[in-house]
Amino acid sequence: MKKLIVALFLFFSTAVFAVDSVLDDGDMVRVSVYGNPDLMTEAKISASGMLSFPLIGEVKVGGLSAPETEQLIASRLVAEGFLKQAQVNVIVLQSSGQQVSVLGQVMKPGKYSIESGAKSLFDFIALSGGVSAKGSSVITILRMSENPPKRFSVNIDQLYLKSSVDVVKRSNIKMIAGDIVYVPEAPVFYVFGEANRPGVYRYKLGMTVAQSISAGGGISARGTVRGIEIDRRNEEGKLVKLSASLSSEILADDVIVIQERLF
Repeated sequence: MKKLIVALFLFFSTAVFAVDSVLDDGDMVRVSVYGNPDLMTEAKISASGMLSFPLIGEVKVGGLSAPETEQLIASRLVAEGFLKQAQVNVIVLQSSGQQVSVLGQVMKPGKYSIESGAKSLFDFIALSGGVSAKGSSVITILRMSENPPKRFSVNIDQLYLKSSVDVVKRSNIKMIAGDIVYVPEAPVFYVFGEANRPGVYRYKLGMTVAQSISAGGGISARGTVRGIEIDRRNEEGKLVKLSASLSSEILADDVIVIQERLF
């Protein structure tokens, strides 16, 4: 008797979940119509909640439960004169709830399924095509399932160049449904004035004025090491000018200005 009660409880719990759960963008569904195998469709719900179905075209299903979607498609098939009666069945093959979002400076940003076999941070970075040329070496992970969301950061350059194998393994965080992986643009600095190649360059922690000038091709024949300035924004966001020497350390977004020699 006790086993029967437990079985009934599990059955009704599953039934309630199936009714209450709704379709969302990214869900992969299979829609079939009894007696019409040619209408069987497997498709992913678009970001706008639309599902493309034969004969009737786009159907707004985002936010509807599977039974509501079945009823909607059946009514459309009948109302538009394609079938006299329709018995529709909707099965969710893959839920977007089991996905990890990879955003920012990667080759192929998007949502990737945990069910694909990807499990760790590096798996999902690989699925997204890797970090782009503009991408930062610091990757941020937001764990949205926790309240408040938890934040992790992994510095790929430091990890692979300076860390032990054990540290690398520990940093390869196991992803769970709903996680967001974000790769920002790499920080930069600017070289202006009398440099051979003034422009924008990728910043690395601990860089000096001398290193930044070297990235800009060195000082031109008209330039001088005297009077080098750094334009930097302070905590209030205001631009301030700082005198600098070749050994001065720079920060991300600094503008290094090389003066023209007087004679």
